[in-house]
Amino acid sequence: MPSAQPDVAYRELYGRLEPGFGGAAAASAALASDAVVFSNFELGSAASAPVPGLSIRYVARGCENYRIGGRGYRIEEGQVLIAPHDQGAECEIRKDGTAGTLGLCTLVRGATDELQWVFGPLLLGIGCSPLGPMLRDTARALRNPSGAKNEVARRLVARLRCELPIVAQSFVAQAAAVEGTKASTRFEMVRRANLAQAYLHATTDHAVDLDELATAVGASPFRLLTSFQKCFGDTPASYHRKLRLTLALEEARRRGLPISTVADEFGFAGASSFSHAYRRSFGHAPVWRKSAR
Repeated sequence: MPSAQPDVAYRELYGRLEPGFGGAAAASAALASDAVVFSNFELGSAASAPVPGLSIRYVARGCENYRIGGRGYRIEEGQVLIAPHDQGAECEIRKDGTAGTLGLCTLVRGATDELQWVFGPLLLGIGCSPLGPMLRDTARALRNPSGAKNEVARRLVARLRCELPIVAQSFVAQAAAVEGTKASTRFEMVRRANLAQAYLHATTDHAVDLDELATAVGASPFRLLTSFQKCFGDTPASYHRKLRLTLALEEARRRGLPISTVADEFGFAGASSFSHAYRRSFGHAPVWRKSAR
């Protein structure tokens, strides 16, 4: 007979984040199960008790600040934080407009025993990992007032259990490629490189230079340049230019507009500048409109 499907606790939390809030860790601890929490908080702060497992936090709107193991982590809109939860976490949400934050927190029990998350949390951009679209689509499904939300939560945990080992293996491979005498140093530079990648994906309205990027992630420009190239096979500037070119072309196609109309939204001074940069990056001219039939 097939084994029973593991239990998943699902919660929805709204309003102010306060001490003693029933987050994913609390739901997991209470039922000794995996947990998924969909939240819409205006502001506040709280501490989450330690629970054995891996916490995956996705912010769909706003910004959330975490403190884990004595270090601070800021999760911007469209970013994912993966962290062992055996030390707990502190969360702070500050007032930013009137909409508040919208997010999804999942606690997968036992995942830290299976994966090599030995050197701390990892921050990823939503477009930088298969986890991003998965969490984004799940958050959209859970916003729907109707629907089998418990089943949606169970599917998410099952998919995470399949994808997390792949993310971990990629992280370990990147650490092996980065130069450094100590494993802890290599993993730290990989974290910085992935944080830099997330920053580039979140900043597409202008070209980000190396000094801006290094300041944003708290690394020296030279070390960041070297580790980024080792991790992603390209310089940050080239990677970011290709990303903005691709996104601009997709946006022009989606809206049915000439590239000149949207080029400045991605930091290009008109169609000529865009076309020149595109040809230099990809080796051929861009095509953003289908030919007439």
